[in-house]
Amino acid sequence: MSMPLEGIRVLDLTQFAFGPRTAAYLAEMGAQVIKIENNLSGEPIRWIDSLRQIPIGKFNAYFEQNHRGKKSMAINLRHEKGREVAYKLIENADIFVTNLRMGGLERLGLDYDTLSRINPRLIYALGTGWGLRGPARDRGAFEVTGLASSGLLSGLVEPDAPPPLCPPAMGDYAAATFLAYGIMLALFHRERTGEGQMVHVSLLGSAMTIASCGIDMSLAAGKDMLGASHDSELPLYNLFQTKDKRWIQLAMFQTDPVWPEFCQALDIEHLKDDPRFNSREAIIENKVALNSILNEVFLTKTLSEWTECLDRYDFIWSPVKRYTELTSDPQVLENEYIVSLDDPEVGEIKVVGITVELSKTPGRIGSKAPELGQHTEEILLELGYTWDDIVTMKEQNAII
Repeated sequence: MSMPLEGIRVLDLTQFAFGPRTAAYLAEMGAQVIKIENNLSGEPIRWIDSLRQIPIGKFNAYFEQNHRGKKSMAINLRHEKGREVAYKLIENADIFVTNLRMGGLERLGLDYDTLSRINPRLIYALGTGWGLRGPARDRGAFEVTGLASSGLLSGLVEPDAPPPLCPPAMGDYAAATFLAYGIMLALFHRERTGEGQMVHVSLLGSAMTIASCGIDMSLAAGKDMLGASHDSELPLYNLFQTKDKRWIQLAMFQTDPVWPEFCQALDIEHLKDDPRFNSREAIIENKVALNSILNEVFLTKTLSEWTECLDRYDFIWSPVKRYTELTSDPQVLENEYIVSLDDPEVGEIKVVGITVELSKTPGRIGSKAPELGQHTEEILLELGYTWDDIVTMKEQNAII
């Protein structure tokens, strides 16, 4: 079965997670992705042994999920011959993805102006920390600085509470999704006009888009609408702890239609006609009292007991699940949101599947991530280099 990006060639000059994940999305949909790595050290993530104090172990899932299905070339881009190879690759490339700093790209001769002269059809996808303009333009950044500077972290906790430590790479993957979306738009434009262009997404800008509901509401109100609270104005749209110290997320925004059945489910029918709670307006006015009552009620049963109880009704709710529980969740498995792969070194592994479903041209998770420089010789031969050329470039430390 064909894949939607078959025949599209992508050059991936990226590091860490934002850029690599962008190119990985394209690889999952059939694009040929050639990862260009430093010929001495390669991608930094190859060598990490922990992430946010979480041990990586023998199977580097963080590297694999961002590089499987790609080919690796190890090139010294500071060497004239190495840049010559890069320019030959650019001549026949469709997309160039990078999240290196702009100053470094300019020094290497890999900036947009240079590469677009070589290939006017090229889609040049650039990921930055802070954007193309402004005083922070050239500052370094990681995903956490984007999340922090966007205001997003302030909206995840109660007022005056410490900001949360978000899951690894969350900001990177969000930005990568936006950058891949931009690439698709540019490809569509090129199909119509034959014209390439630059696509840009920053960690700051993508985090602000994720937080834009809270930001826009704050701007409309003229004051910060920050923070969450367990004394929610809508207690039926809140988190509650169970007897076994698990958590339940209720998500019933419209309280009036479900209130009678909700009282029945929780065995609090004496509150059904209580004037403090018998309308949305009354609940909002008496939110502290109702949240306190519900906190006590949910502490009387375990998560399993509440699951059995709440599932009898058409409520919108979910347990707050742990990562490892997803591997036995029938909803996750039936939709292939987690799939099994065979790794030649560690055997069967479970990984997150492909989110975007295409009925005619579905994507697939590709082969194991390549070793450093695994495909250098193969691709050089495709470009017309001879074995003598390759030997000479190795002697000159232009490739490995």
